[in-house]
Amino acid sequence: MVKMKKEEGEVLLRKIITDELKHQDYRRVVDLAEKYYKLKTGDGIETLLRRIETRVTDEEFEQIKKIYRSIIPSTLNSTKLPFQKAARKQPVVRMIDYEGDSESKKLELEEYIKSYWGDKSLEEFLEYAFIDYNYIDPNAFLVTEFDAFDPKTEKAKPYPFVASSEEAIMFQYDNEILEYLVVRLPIKYMDGDMEKEGEKYTMYLGMDTIVFTQSATGEKLNNKFFTVEYFQPKNEKVPAVRFGYIRDEETKGRTFVSAFHCVIGLLEKTLKIDSELDLSCAMVAFPQRFRYVTPCKNLGCHNGYLPDGKECDVCHGTGVQPFHKGTQDVVKMALPRNPEEMLDLEKLAYDHSPDIDLLQFDSDYLEKLEKKIQAKMFNADLYTRSEVATTATEKILETDNLNDTLYPFARTYSAVWEFVVKDIATFTDLAQGLMLQHKFPNDFKFKTLSDLMIELKAAKDAGASTSTIAAIEDDINEILYSDRPEALKEMRIKNQINPFRGYSEANIRFIISQGNTTKYNRTLWENLESIFQDLEVENQNPWLYDLSYELIVEKVKAKTAEYIELITGEKDADMAKYEAQETNQFGR
Repeated sequence: MVKMKKEEGEVLLRKIITDELKHQDYRRVVDLAEKYYKLKTGDGIETLLRRIETRVTDEEFEQIKKIYRSIIPSTLNSTKLPFQKAARKQPVVRMIDYEGDSESKKLELEEYIKSYWGDKSLEEFLEYAFIDYNYIDPNAFLVTEFDAFDPKTEKAKPYPFVASSEEAIMFQYDNEILEYLVVRLPIKYMDGDMEKEGEKYTMYLGMDTIVFTQSATGEKLNNKFFTVEYFQPKNEKVPAVRFGYIRDEETKGRTFVSAFHCVIGLLEKTLKIDSELDLSCAMVAFPQRFRYVTPCKNLGCHNGYLPDGKECDVCHGTGVQPFHKGTQDVVKMALPRNPEEMLDLEKLAYDHSPDIDLLQFDSDYLEKLEKKIQAKMFNADLYTRSEVATTATEKILETDNLNDTLYPFARTYSAVWEFVVKDIATFTDLAQGLMLQHKFPNDFKFKTLSDLMIELKAAKDAGASTSTIAAIEDDINEILYSDRPEALKEMRIKNQINPFRGYSEANIRFIISQGNTTKYNRTLWENLESIFQDLEVENQNPWLYDLSYELIVEKVKAKTAEYIELITGEKDADMAKYEAQETNQFGR
């Protein structure tokens, strides 16, 4: 519950503007964000290299900047793969429910979630933003906002706004509950006919939002003029949450560090070796050609220049005759009268190949550093070591370590999802009676499709339980339908309702033939696809699979009962027709 009132917040905001206040860890988080950004994107990474290359001149460093192309961004990009897989993983729990009969409210809220990021969903936004900001700026705030609207005819349209660590200049937590957030943004405003640079301060309090915008006239603070606006989102909490999930020990956990902060030392080693390798390859690692050439024979040419000081137009200032430069050039030499005066052409030029042992050492060292970066980030080298050389025990331990590393990431993702959905519901008048829960599995099952197929066959051959077989099939379907979420959702629901899930067809038919199941189960299994096709036609808006599981089960039961009645009626009619034919034929 927000404690700070509007009046208190306004007084504090004036003081923040007047005294140019910032939170105690501001310099730390901004410097880290700048460093993370340079390492992750490569933009401005040469400034980090300059701190290491202290013995080179400015001119030499300019040459390094032109030649150096860092491999660090691509290395870090490859480390995002486990996070991306985790974010795309289907949560074991994703509950949006209301007290009482409120299916329409749930469907309405789902629509706002689907359009949270333009025409993309909250999940799609978090898949991008939650990972990227945990790399480049973990102390950035995700703020849910909405534009002005007419409450008489429409509802708010919530959307995300990200305030970077540089823009989030002031905030305060009380027992991990955000009391307020102040965001400073650069703006442009008109002073007469002149456009000027200015600032906009926004204080988020939850129930209230206060905005001070620099202008040509208005209230004077710190020798600047501001207009003041007040808004009432009427939220019980400040609609802002930070992306980070790894606490910064240097700030005693008040702020966060990047997902790759633990390998900063290895990245800095990579920075130096990588730049030296690029420079060596460009300046040394090429055949050096030595050749004898004759002086320029242009009349009056002396060391490339004519008596009037102009550059010789034959040798172009080199002082020697032009020589072979391309595949179509031919170097012509006059044939001497005396054969003994002929020169050995092989001795006119010499190509020297450089020693590449040091270059090979740098290359091997870089490769080792890349593997160490992967291994240290996830406490395992699952993605860098040859699987041929990995024992089954090592594989299990590495997978466990990877899951343990991703667990806090996934837990924070779920918390952010719940936090934002609550704000969406509040701003759209759908918060009353709302119940939310989001949870990822503890085991992310980083297995390939071939691994799972082998597991499935082994489970069936070993006579494993139907629940075990069904679980492996679910994992296979997640891979097969990873890019078709709607189809995956449809399949999951059908599998849940299938009464013989996990059984082989032979076993199912044996059970039915022995009469060891109900007429309902038999009818549902034999007509599963047909029953769902009928329901899909009847429930096009809303889509059948968007309904609650309980409601879908009720509809399936009712439709199956119709099929039983229809099948029974047809059988009775066929029997009556058969008996009538028998009576007519034999007079019985």
